[in-house]
Parts: sequence; structure tokens; C-alpha cells
Amino acid sequence: MKLSSTELADIAGKPLGEVTSIDLRNKEITHIEGLSQCAKLRKLDLSSNEIETQDAFKGLHQAKSLVHVNLANNRLNSMGIVEDIPQVNVLNLSNNQLTVISPSVAKCSELKALILGQNKISKIEHLDGLLNLNTLVVSQNEISEIPQMPLLKELTKISAAHNRVACIPDLTQHPKLKEIRLNDNRIAEVPESIRKCTGLKVIDLGNNKIDGWSSVAPLASIPYLYNLNLKGNPICEETKYREKIIEMIPSLRVLDGERFDQWFLDHKEKRKQRKAAEAAGEEQAQKESEGTAAPGTAGGSRSKRRAVDDQQGQVKRPKAFGSSSRSGNSGSSHASMGSNRGRGAGSNGGGRGRGRERDDARNRSNGRGRGRGRGRGQAHKH
Repeated sequence: MKLSSTELADIAGKPLGEVTSIDLRNKEITHIEGLSQCAKLRKLDLSSNEIETQDAFKGLHQAKSLVHVNLANNRLNSMGIVEDIPQVNVLNLSNNQLTVISPSVAKCSELKALILGQNKISKIEHLDGLLNLNTLVVSQNEISEIPQMPLLKELTKISAAHNRVACIPDLTQHPKLKEIRLNDNRIAEVPESIRKCTGLKVIDLGNNKIDGWSSVAPLASIPYLYNLNLKGNPICEETKYREKIIEMIPSLRVLDGERFDQWFLDHKEKRKQRKAAEAAGEEQAQKESEGTAAPGTAGGSRSKRRAVDDQQGQVKRPKAFGSSSRSGNSGSSHASMGSNRGRGAGSNGGGRGRGRERDDARNRSNGRGRGRGRGRGQAHKH
């Protein structure tokens, strides 16, 4: 796809003259226009596209502020692009089709990081003019030798893993060197010269041909070495290999990718315990929540049955001998029975009383009647 200046502005979302960073990854771009308008552009990411030659960048030389360029995972077969961006600080050309390092790279006097991994480069060259270079990555190429580079005093990292390197070069010319990665090569021993590289902190020599204690003895003189990888070498099969290496290099904190210093182990154990406690607390809280709130649980079912019994007036309480609930219930029952008996007795007594009163009234009435009858009879007699 050929990206026009109009399309570029649409992707950027602002006028090209105001753009400082453009992300154009994975867009199947073969050519790009409009870069001449990007006066403030500092970072350009064109990785994972289909760019093949430097002609694909129209107006790139006019982007004077551009300092970070990522062209990884394209189809470039040369480094001609560097002629248009001499001011670049970071240049990533990994995973292309490069076979040589172009002499033009020497013009990039401000270059600090050069990343050329996963190409077909067979020789490291034309780098002497890069006086500010601190990171050089040439991993996964076809390099058989790392040359002397005495002018590169700012180098802090060299990565030349997965190549054909048989010897570690004299690195004393790089006083700021902290990290060197030479794993997956053909190295059989560590040179004596490395004893003077006192600034080294990370050394990766995994998957080489190192097979004896004398081959790694110089490492013992590096005072700040804390990360060493020898995994995949024959020496790893030696008896008590790990214990001897740790004893030989007291500053080590990571060996063969495994960190082992006591502070880290203590911190790891505390973190493990904290996570276990948190998990146990969450599990307990969930169990309690399910036991009290979930209607499908046993506790929930019992609560539900009690609620139904209460509504029907048939509360079934457990017969706990001597319990306060039983005493209360028994007291209530006895009180109710006593009350009923009292009411019953009162009613019967009231009925008998009223019956006597009626009998007395009838007797008195009969007595008066008999009295009047006798009086009249006597009167007739007289």
C-alpha cells in the first residue's frame, strides 16, 4: 500500500506539521509520502510492513527532528535509509534482509542504539565513527568474530547471541560495558582479559562449549557480576556445579536464570504466605456467605422451613433438656392451662350461684301463695 500525505494526516489525527510521533505498524505499507511536512516528527514506527528500499520514504531527509526510527520486520536489503537521517539516535532494522552493515552508518554520529538482529550479516564493520553508541545488537546473524572497537568508549551493552562466535574479544576497551550476551555461539572458554572488565554485571554464555572450571575461573575477578548464565554448557554437568559457581562468585544473585539471593527468597516467601492468607480469607468469606444467604444451602433451607412453620403457627423447636427456651415455653403452656382452668372454674361457679337464686325465689313465691290460701280458708270458716 502506498500511503499518501492525506492518509498520513488522517492517521496522525492532526496537521502533519504538528506531529511528533507516528505509529504505522502492520499496515502493509510499501511507500510513504508526506514526511517532508513533518518538521516536528521525532519518532517514526514503520515496523511490520512491506518496505523494500530507501526510495519508499519520500521526503524523509527533510524530517530533521527525527531521532527514533523503527523499521523492524520489513524487506529492506540495504541500510541506505541512514543517509537521510544522520541525526538519528535509535535505529531498529532487525528482521530484514540485510547482508552487510553499510558504510553510510558512520554518518550517524549521534546514534546511541543500533539494532540489527535477525538478518544475514556476516561481519561487524563501519562502526568506528559512532562515538556515542551505547547499545549494539547483532544477534541471530552469521557473525563469526567480534572485532576490536577501541573508539566505542560509550558501549554499555553488546548482544551477539545466536551467531558463530568462537572467542570472546578483549573488552577492556569499553570501560562502561555492563552487559554482554553471547549465548548460543561456539565459545569454549572465558579469556583472562575479562578480569579487567570490572563494570560487567550481566554475562550470558548459555549454550556454548564451556566444559571445565579453568574455563570460567576469570569470572571470579569481576566484583559486581550479579547475573550469569552458563546453562546448556558441559560444565553444568559437573558435580556440585551450582554450589561451586556461587562460592566462586560471591556477588552473584542470578545463576542460569534463577534468582537465589536471601533477600529475594525471603520476600518471595512472604509474598507467597500473604497470597495464601488472602485466598483462605476469601474462601472462608465465600463459605459463610453461601451458608447464610444462599437459599440452596442447608442453612438456607432450614431457615426457609422455620419461616414456613412460623407462618403456620407450628414452630418446631429442638428439645434441648434444661434449655431456657424449653423453660420459657413450658411456663407459657402451664400459665395458659392454669388460665383456662380458672376461667372454666369461674364459669361453673357462676352458673351454680344463679341456679340457687332462682330456686330461692320460687320457694318464697310458693310460701306466699300457701300463706294467702290458708288465710282465705280460715276467713270462710269464720
